[in-house]
Amino acid sequence: MQEIELKFQIPTESLAALQERIKQLPGSEREHLQAHYVDTLERHLGSARMALRLRKEGRRWVQTLKAGGTNTMMRLEDNRSAKAPLKSQPIPVDLSLHCGGPAEQVLTKTLGWDPETDPHGHHTGLIELYRTDIWRLKARQAVAQGTPHAGVVELALDIGHIRAGDLSLPVQELEIELIEGHPHAVIEAARQWVTTHALWLDTQTKAHRGDRLAKQAAANTPLPVTVIKARPAAVNKHSTVDDAWRAGLESCLEQIIDNMSEVASQASAPAPSLYQWRVGLRRLRTLGKLMNGQDTAFPHAALPAVAEVFQALGAQRDQEVLTSIQTTLTSLDGPDLTLPDAEGARAAVALARAPSTTLTCLDLLATLLTEPASSGTGTTAYAPHLRAELKRWHQQARQLAQDFKHLPEADQHRLRKQCKRLRYAMELYVPLLPKKPGTARYLEHLKSALSDLGDWHDEVVAEAWFRQACSQDGKAWFGLGWLQWHRPTITRQVNKGLSRWRKLKAPW
Repeated sequence: MQEIELKFQIPTESLAALQERIKQLPGSEREHLQAHYVDTLERHLGSARMALRLRKEGRRWVQTLKAGGTNTMMRLEDNRSAKAPLKSQPIPVDLSLHCGGPAEQVLTKTLGWDPETDPHGHHTGLIELYRTDIWRLKARQAVAQGTPHAGVVELALDIGHIRAGDLSLPVQELEIELIEGHPHAVIEAARQWVTTHALWLDTQTKAHRGDRLAKQAAANTPLPVTVIKARPAAVNKHSTVDDAWRAGLESCLEQIIDNMSEVASQASAPAPSLYQWRVGLRRLRTLGKLMNGQDTAFPHAALPAVAEVFQALGAQRDQEVLTSIQTTLTSLDGPDLTLPDAEGARAAVALARAPSTTLTCLDLLATLLTEPASSGTGTTAYAPHLRAELKRWHQQARQLAQDFKHLPEADQHRLRKQCKRLRYAMELYVPLLPKKPGTARYLEHLKSALSDLGDWHDEVVAEAWFRQACSQDGKAWFGLGWLQWHRPTITRQVNKGLSRWRKLKAPW
């Protein structure tokens, strides 16, 4: 079956009130859940974003396979009654319980399991890697009754620990799962609980966190950081405009929400996840530009809020730039300057946990639940629309790039944004681009030019800060002088990169 749910982390100050509210709901009950998670030493299941567990639920044992679905809300879940493990014996996972259906298909593909020669999966190399001990308080809630989005959801408050070896992680989260009715009921319920109790959206499952803890226990190293990079939209030459925006939005949201979850889980935002979060937001804004003028349900109304999140992350980016420039100046025997307090990383964590950020994500996810287009431009093939827009953007950027150094600074910034937009649109819908060497070469040169433009932009940002700092600290004049001296060099570098790109024929 397909599981439709969302998971949220709970701030400690909200836990008591949230717990009391669930207890007041009809039919609330508490149960003890003890689970054992298995995988291969090579992490075949974890790498495929899957989890296989044997869990004691009250007095019964259940074996469950979970696998990723089309988006953050939807997952494959296959639950089967299982035998209790014997004391002092390895956990008895039996893959034959999942025969006959999607679960069998994903297990054979992921583990190389052959049900004919190895019916129970004893030779797949599965071993227990970590375990969970959770007290769950659950209840059901009717949502949006009397509306097209009516449904019943189950609220599950989980409190406990994940354990691997001698290490443990606390669990304090709320899951909201659809029991019956419209999937939008999950969104409606989530909005209520997020607004009331300041929850934040989290895509890191217990399996994901447990696998990382097991790696830490085995290697005796700090927890690794999870970084989710951009993936192309799942489209093909037959995809309609409606198919394309949905697939594009799913791709962007995966990158945004997964990296946002990693940032929210830390005391200080890890730079790689923070960077990918920003990239995901920029890709989404590019997708919005691509869908301008199309008759679709694309969530244009949510884009101003997306832009606010993106702009709020700029402080962390500026901090990184100033630190990098200061390192360069120090290597040139320049004076040490007192840079702004590094609040950006901590502010990014607060932003990832902010209810307003989660509510924006819920608005975007809700759009994926709208009915597919049945008429209008949404039902036409998307590839021609894409080619027309890429051609227009290419011509605009190419015109501006004729002589970068003589452009007003505002137009230099506009060129950089247009080149970024062109790159992200191509990478998002790469399955719809011509499959020929010229496409890859064009994109490679565009990315190289953007790298130069990024270096130029960093120095512009730094120069503005050093100019302002000169009034407070005379040592800042050294940095300002170096940046102004270096500006012609970086500008020539940008011109060369843009010139190489402009000579290429666009592949569409």
